[in-house]
Amino acid sequence: MNPKNIYLKMPLKFKITIIVILILTVSVLLIATILYSRSKTILENEMQKRGRLVLRNLVQAGWESIINRNRAVTGDVIGELMQNRERYNILYCMILDKRNRVFDHSDPGQIRSIYRDEYSQELKKINDVVSKNMLYEDQEILDMAAPIMIKTKTKKVKIGIARIGISKEVLEHAVRDIRIRTIILTLVFIITGIVVSFLFAGTITSPISAIVSVMEKVGQGDLEHKVEITLQDEIGKLATSFNEMIRHLKEKVLMQKYVSKSTVEMIEQKKDTSVELGGKRKNITLFFSDIRGFTAFSETRAPEEVITMLNNYLSFQADIVDSNNGSVDKFVGDEVMAIFEGPDMVEQAVRSAIQIQQKVRELNSTRNEKIYVGIGINSGEAVVGNMGSTTRMDFTAIGDSVNTAARVCSAAKADQILITTPAYQSVKKKFRIGKTYKLTVKGKVEPLIVHEIDY
Repeated sequence: MNPKNIYLKMPLKFKITIIVILILTVSVLLIATILYSRSKTILENEMQKRGRLVLRNLVQAGWESIINRNRAVTGDVIGELMQNRERYNILYCMILDKRNRVFDHSDPGQIRSIYRDEYSQELKKINDVVSKNMLYEDQEILDMAAPIMIKTKTKKVKIGIARIGISKEVLEHAVRDIRIRTIILTLVFIITGIVVSFLFAGTITSPISAIVSVMEKVGQGDLEHKVEITLQDEIGKLATSFNEMIRHLKEKVLMQKYVSKSTVEMIEQKKDTSVELGGKRKNITLFFSDIRGFTAFSETRAPEEVITMLNNYLSFQADIVDSNNGSVDKFVGDEVMAIFEGPDMVEQAVRSAIQIQQKVRELNSTRNEKIYVGIGINSGEAVVGNMGSTTRMDFTAIGDSVNTAARVCSAAKADQILITTPAYQSVKKKFRIGKTYKLTVKGKVEPLIVHEIDY
């Protein structure tokens, strides 16, 4: 068998073994972090242990000295500690009596003074050895304190406090050395892992990068690309499936340009492929706009110029309707039919109409020959659903409210927005209302009352 074919058909799980290099890197980082943390903790515990031993001797000496009111014992202990300060890393030692007065101190000048620092008030309440990280003469130290107690017949009484300050400089140097060694060891393993990964990762990253590159272009709306991969493993199958998806997306995008947004939403909500004729009654707002003077314009222009102008006007109207949560149902020549639904449907329809008329005025300011639009809006009940035959249908709205909106649009003059009374009742306090008209509409016995939007 051809070795190349064996490679092409090799399961992806064998190629994924390269990921072990990454796992190694993460593992090394984790282990290094744990070792560093544990080493630091061990050193800190050792410092605490030494401090407790020193405090035990100091507490014993302090007990004898305070009871006997004689500093000889504490003086000897403190003197020995300060003579061996490099061994114990001691910066200061002191014995405080119960009134927080210095009974004895490594600095004789402090004796008999009241000792106050940020820690003094807390130490009055201690009953056991406590420690705290502090700053002393601009360096970080570990301050440790222990109560000096005597036993009475009924209880223990605190007669003083023993305190020492231990420099953390040696600890910091040791921790720094551990940190440097840990970093060097970690870098060695990581660099090794990178080299190994670089040697083997190409077989996986190259095809995946090709798929990602095409995915980014598809995400930007460019559907003219496909993944070129000859692999026959799982990545090859993924690329084939992705190319199929691009083809279906292209078909879907093209189809969406020929159907309304409401039709697309209806299809997306379907859980199966069956589509039945018929509809449901809904309370909706109907929007119709019609270009005034289009016939006269088209008679004196080449068909290409007419199509360009018509597409321009229909396009910005559709964009405005869509931005106001409406759905363009259909284009009929130079006419736009749109549907609005929801609690703010009338307001959104009127706002769309105003924005369209403002856009038309803006375009007319740059044209010698003016083009105008008349708009009619009605709100009411209609049947919304699938209309047509089982082989060709439209998702649209029909009913008297739809016909009424179309009639109102036909009656609207250039630059005019007319709304029926049901629509007027919803927005009369939100927009400026102009004149009121009575229209004689085909199919209606009584005149139709309409209101002009003053924009």
